[in-house]
Amino acid sequence: MALLYKNPAIATLVHKETPYRGQWVIYQVPNLLFSACHEVEQLNGDRRVVEEVALHSLADAQAFSSYLSSYGWSRVWKP
Repeated sequence: MALLYKNPAIATLVHKETPYRGQWVIYQVPNLLFSACHEVEQLNGDRRVVEEVALHSLADAQAFSSYLSSYGWSRVWKP
């Protein structure tokens, strides 16, 4: 049940040219696994997960982030 990071959301990516596509958020889940969720904002302001990808290591999470970057998604840096 160990976690590498304090915040479970370790990366957020958005497609700046088409913001209506929502965002991909890479989460750390227990047992050092990761999950990438494609979240889209609904009319009522809630976010809904429309797609989820299981990632089995930090390397997989980094590779998936690079894959999304090749299609125009970019990382949002939050303080």
